[in-house]
Amino acid sequence: MKKHSLFLISLLSVFIFLLSIQTGKGQFHLIGTWEGVFMEDFLAIIEFSAGDENQMEGNLKMFAGDNQIQYDRIEAIELTNSKITFYVPAKETSFEGSFNDLNTKLSGQFVFPDGSKHAIRLNRKRSGKARLEEFILLKEEKTDAEKLRTDLHFLYNSLKKHHPSLYTFTPKDSFNLLFDTINNEINSALTLENFYFQTSKLTNAVGCSHTGVKLPSKYQSFINEFGNHFPLRLFFKDGRAFYLSGILYNDSSINPGSEVLSINDKPVDQIIKRMFFYIPSEGCNTTTKYHDLNKRFNKLFYFIDHSDEFKIKFHAKGAIKYKILSAIRLADLDSAGAKGQNQNLVDFSYLNNRPLGLLKIRSFALKDMERFFFQLDSVFGDLKNTNTQNLILDIRDNSGGHPIFAAQLFSYLTDKDFVYFKMNEEIKDFEPLYNTMQPSRKRFSGKVFVLINGGCLSTTGHLISLLKFNTNAIFIGEEPGSSFSCNDFSMKVTLPNSGMVVNIPRTTFETAVSGFTFCEPFPVDYPVTIKPIDVITGKDTYVKMVKAILEE
Repeated sequence: MKKHSLFLISLLSVFIFLLSIQTGKGQFHLIGTWEGVFMEDFLAIIEFSAGDENQMEGNLKMFAGDNQIQYDRIEAIELTNSKITFYVPAKETSFEGSFNDLNTKLSGQFVFPDGSKHAIRLNRKRSGKARLEEFILLKEEKTDAEKLRTDLHFLYNSLKKHHPSLYTFTPKDSFNLLFDTINNEINSALTLENFYFQTSKLTNAVGCSHTGVKLPSKYQSFINEFGNHFPLRLFFKDGRAFYLSGILYNDSSINPGSEVLSINDKPVDQIIKRMFFYIPSEGCNTTTKYHDLNKRFNKLFYFIDHSDEFKIKFHAKGAIKYKILSAIRLADLDSAGAKGQNQNLVDFSYLNNRPLGLLKIRSFALKDMERFFFQLDSVFGDLKNTNTQNLILDIRDNSGGHPIFAAQLFSYLTDKDFVYFKMNEEIKDFEPLYNTMQPSRKRFSGKVFVLINGGCLSTTGHLISLLKFNTNAIFIGEEPGSSFSCNDFSMKVTLPNSGMVVNIPRTTFETAVSGFTFCEPFPVDYPVTIKPIDVITGKDTYVKMVKAILEE
């Protein structure tokens, strides 16, 4: 009887389990990780799991190259047969899609707040072991030289066909010579990473922050998951590197601020020189390259050295010492870098008990126009009501976005009518920006201190040129990454054999200003030189400079 009872209980358990699968709306189709390319440029990773009481949970990650630009929770997951819907609250975006018969592919579309729909196809991610084996094979695989030269010709022809100012910073004869040199260097089969370096040398010569090449998203996702990365945070300045801290833990044998001389016997100056090829920047500018290097060194250094261990040569109390450290994974980098980061794109506060306002705008790539306009109106309304006479506009690290947001901000900072862009007949959508615009009734009439650095790109550079030309704003920091002229309205081109993706702008946007010249340094009123100790202690030397000016 006892054996029969155990048998019935076991049978009943199986029945309940099967029933739970059916009543769980087929969630077994969903659990796991799904990957796909979104809007031709971004790697999307969606992870689904079963939470308490069998409720589905999920999150959405988005990567631009090796940079994670989004990590949001997914809610309201509903499954009906082969159909699925869910909602991303942080982006006010919904998703609707369906699985294939084998439940290995998920096709659907994201519906943005403005009602626009954007398609995506995702594949179920295979086990870590299988992916690692595939990565090892891809990493060692070499492509025939003739095919790579075909890709190089395809790249150059695409640049010549579409880029609006291909030879502005590198004359045509010099550019052709560079192309021939790279073409001749590809005389044998290369790995994808080696070819990435060769193509980066060509796109770097364009001198355009919107022109660059990326690895295929699948390959980059493998690097993100399995690649060996350098385990220390470094600060780069004027061809030198300084130790800041460890990523996972601090090593007491290396004092913060110590100069690093080489990594795996590669001199730091040679590392910097090579890594600059991977960082698109405007014309003669180098502040963008150093800015990006200080943000992404560990990720970029992978393409120079991805050893299991790194031998570091450094200065320590007047002596030269060595240290060997193990590599880390990108997940360790991302989790360490995310600590304490403020995700608000717009922040405002008062300093020194209200006589000084601080407006921080991290990006003009905003989704909610109405909210941004309301925020600006509230901030400048309060500045007016409190009769605040000094304002810091902090646009450091703002890499740009839509010009309408910068134009709206500028309307609060000028006291006269203005035109934002010179006429561009190719882009009719920006028509309002080619015509006269009026300053806001709540415009700020006091002193404006603008904090700038090499991370100020594209639209932010346009705003900087307008402020310089039309106002008495005081600029503090270092030369911005962009200024009065910038190429955009970009397209993506995929190289036929390697699968590398190239970003190519198709037109030039210039602000309605005069007196600016290519490669002429931007006139910063109060230059600021960041030192390693400033980064280590978290001291904001820019804001300190403003306070010192006001105390004079």
